[in-house]
Amino acid sequence: MASPSLPPRLLLTAGAVIAVLIGVGVYVSNSTPEPAPTVPAQPAPIKPLPTPPATPPAAKPAPRPPAAVEPAAPAEPKVTRTKDQASAALLALPELRAWSTMLEKTSNGKVHGALIEYDPAPRKLNGKTYYQFSFVENSADAALRWESFLVSANDDEILVEDATNDEVISLARWRREKHPEKRTSVDG
Repeated sequence: MASPSLPPRLLLTAGAVIAVLIGVGVYVSNSTPEPAPTVPAQPAPIKPLPTPPATPPAAKPAPRPPAAVEPAAPAEPKVTRTKDQASAALLALPELRAWSTMLEKTSNGKVHGALIEYDPAPRKLNGKTYYQFSFVENSADAALRWESFLVSANDDEILVEDATNDEVISLARWRREKHPEKRTSVDG
């Protein structure tokens, strides 16, 4: 009687399954860690109790004054905002958006509000770095400055340069004292 022959596909599949099983067995036998040899515990050494001194201890010499140490310079805050992000934050102010809209509307599109960087070197003020921008009325003839701003590179602070009093003021103070929402021209 002839032995039934298995189809070649079944033989190939069976061979693949056996090969995988052998591979898994080799992997498991090689990846199982051997137990670490046990080390017998040693008792802790016994310290003798200190005996009181027979004579009083000698006076300790006076401590030396510390050497003059230069105070460490305060670390500069990390830059968290790029110049483009600072410009976008400034253009997002409602006052600047309103000024731009008003300029375009009253000039029939011939005049636009724009930001210019009046000094490319960042300004240092109170340990922080600021980008320096001016909002200008930009026409074909000229760019007229309305207001100058300092935008922090280290956080979300925006300051306004008050040219009248020659000082830098907060955005909140500028809004409270200068009423920029009512402004309709260069002269304010």
